[in-house]
Amino acid sequence: MFKSDLSVFIVKSFLSGFLIGFGCLVFVVTENRYVGSFLFALGLLTIILKQYNLYTGQVGYWTPNKTLRLLSMFVLNAIGAYCTSFIFSLSRVDTSNVQNLVATKLADSYLSLFILAIGCGAMMHIAVYLFKRGKHPLYVIMPIMFFILCSFEHCVADAGYFGMAHVVPNLDVLGRLFTMVIGNGIGSLILTKFVEDPKEA
Repeated sequence: MFKSDLSVFIVKSFLSGFLIGFGCLVFVVTENRYVGSFLFALGLLTIILKQYNLYTGQVGYWTPNKTLRLLSMFVLNAIGAYCTSFIFSLSRVDTSNVQNLVATKLADSYLSLFILAIGCGAMMHIAVYLFKRGKHPLYVIMPIMFFILCSFEHCVADAGYFGMAHVVPNLDVLGRLFTMVIGNGIGSLILTKFVEDPKEA
């Protein structure tokens, strides 16, 4: 159906956000944080297996010529997550718990968000890398649960939470998301740029 490289890129990036938006939804509506974080991982597993475009899964392999592509990917991811979460918040599903979650993120300092985003970036790279090497779903589930239970900040997921809470994307909100974009990138790059990955056996 989608023939051009650009249209495929747009669709795959938007659908990644769509799936992360689903992850945000199930985490918010599930009373048990452990169960919610476990179910959230389904989104990333699907993204990996269908080879969709997710900023936090690809930024670890950044090079200067990939900068525009990665930033465009994030924007499309964020739009997909924001719109998906917003739409489901209009249904009978009880998303009221998202208000406290978002209030904490909006009241946090930029430094704290940045540090927590670094942790998330590292976990996201671990999830993608280990699954590619071992093909076991636990390699995705464990890092995802790790970053959610530690309250690390995922730039695309936070766009989803903001959409669910009907937060208007003003300069402060965009600044917080951009801080997470940089933090997620650094956390992932730490694990890819200092030591070369081992070759496949």
